[in-house]
Amino acid sequence: MTDAATDAVTDAPAAVANGAQAQPSRPNPLFYTNPQVLEATRHANLGLKPHSSFAFAAEANAIPLNMSEFAQAGVWYPIVFTGREQLAPVAVVGLRTGQNLFVEPSGDWRAPAYIPAYARRYPFILTRPDLSKDQVLLCVDGGSDRVSEEGENKFFADGKASETTSSAMEYCLNFQRQALATEAVTKLLAEHDLLVDRQGTLELPGGTEKLRLTDFKVVDEEKLNKLSDAAVLELRKRGALAVAYCQMMSMNNWQALGHLAAQRGK
Repeated sequence: MTDAATDAVTDAPAAVANGAQAQPSRPNPLFYTNPQVLEATRHANLGLKPHSSFAFAAEANAIPLNMSEFAQAGVWYPIVFTGREQLAPVAVVGLRTGQNLFVEPSGDWRAPAYIPAYARRYPFILTRPDLSKDQVLLCVDGGSDRVSEEGENKFFADGKASETTSSAMEYCLNFQRQALATEAVTKLLAEHDLLVDRQGTLELPGGTEKLRLTDFKVVDEEKLNKLSDAAVLELRKRGALAVAYCQMMSMNNWQALGHLAAQRGK
């Protein structure tokens, strides 16, 4: 079985700040450098070290979100939709390319901000080797410093999946279910022509710097208010109406993000 693994549900978000262009497609999803399908023979002696740092996310200025996270994430981050071939929601966590304002120099996530499930899932991820089938396999990023022979939480015990591996599989399966539901809701919003292009300039406190915000879409409130009762009912029944309102309310977080950017500097 090959080492290469691709996530069939999520991928790296496009850049949304500082005039950066959308990132080109990459062989591995965001954060993952060497995803490997977990196998009892190959990974028998490997395990997971206790979580100690989110340093792997320090250079991501946007992180994928699932719709079930919108209410919590929207309290802290602007939520936008990015992507050229397929739109997907992301939490904007930085205003400069290569800078996550919520990962401290220590590697801690800035408390008490919500941590997106995509980051909490790392270093595990699912792959679907045959796109024509529903079978998925659990992978781990061999490039993670948490994966080691010294890891106390072994991946296998007596040739069988350990509790660590079983729990990771359950988490990833739930993440995938939520991601598929999010994809369907995003498509529904797009079908009703509610997602529109946005760009602008954010001036940091003190007027010392202006950052351009580009390459993203948001829910258009005016278009939403003009929908027919039947369309609104459809959106509500499928969970898209709550997603739309959470996304629009999250736009209030741009200024707070600007204050963090000014404090952190370049």
